[in-house]
Amino acid sequence: MLRSPLAITGFVFIGVFVLVAAFAPFISPYSPVEQNLRGTYVPPMRVELRGPQGQPGLWVREVSRTPLGQLEVGQELYPIRFFVRGEPWVWWGGLLRSDLHLFGVDGPIKFYLLGADEQGRDILSRLAHGAWISLSIGLIAVTIGLLVGVPVGLFSGYFGGTFDLITQRIVEVMLSFPGILLAIVLVATLGTGLTNVMIAVGIAAIPVYARLVRGSVLALRDREFVEASRALGSRDLRIMLRHILPNALSPIIVQSSLQMAVAILFAAGLGFLGLGARPPEPEWGLMLARGREYLATAPHVATFPGLAIMFVALGFNLLGDALRDALDPRALR
Repeated sequence: MLRSPLAITGFVFIGVFVLVAAFAPFISPYSPVEQNLRGTYVPPMRVELRGPQGQPGLWVREVSRTPLGQLEVGQELYPIRFFVRGEPWVWWGGLLRSDLHLFGVDGPIKFYLLGADEQGRDILSRLAHGAWISLSIGLIAVTIGLLVGVPVGLFSGYFGGTFDLITQRIVEVMLSFPGILLAIVLVATLGTGLTNVMIAVGIAAIPVYARLVRGSVLALRDREFVEASRALGSRDLRIMLRHILPNALSPIIVQSSLQMAVAILFAAGLGFLGLGARPPEPEWGLMLARGREYLATAPHVATFPGLAIMFVALGFNLLGDALRDALDPRALR
């Protein structure tokens, strides 16, 4: 894995988003729902490397909107400071409490590094908090698919017969729907909201795991080591858990990495269609949907959420490809 450029690139992308999600309030200069109507559609603010007297550092000017919608840029420069005290925040269910932020402006202005949206909310802060939402959706959806799909595929492939016939017909019905369409139907049935999105995307992943595991079990259940274990008197459950499932883990691990990307894309698609998170939650798909209305006047509102979705999905896809190559026993070492 460490010799693979794809794996390293995927690890870097995923690692960055995991760190952002883990320390979102620290990285965010402001609350993701804090509005500032004087800062609506403010573009990414320019950082200057020289102060008013030519002193080195990071400096920024005030940028705001007039009541008529025109952009105003102030003349006075304000310094950017790192590790500043600001608005208190609570994270990880109360395990982390602090008022420390990564950066801030020493002055009576707001600094929008990536610009502001239609309500003057800081896009960087919303992206950071949205990373936690998107990664949580992907992780929980993949967990649901694993916990249900793997046992179904394992029992179906090992025992066969009527159980295999019934379960595989159900799986085929679920696979006959495109994944995003199945998720839309489930969300429309369960209702909108992040919890229902996680459940819907997880249910959409169940037939993928069930069919994948069943195929692996069918290739393994008649192998010599399985027959030897059966001849020694091992029970079926022990054979499945000790001999078959460990040998089927490689495709499951690879599929889980790829399924994370699929789950995040599905969640973003549902949010884009208005079936996922509800305003003012900083979910990337919802941010992208709101930003498309302002592409002509403020393209940054949709650009940055779109890039975040693209890079996190790309990271998991690159990692999945690298895992597939690394775990392939037929690959040259």
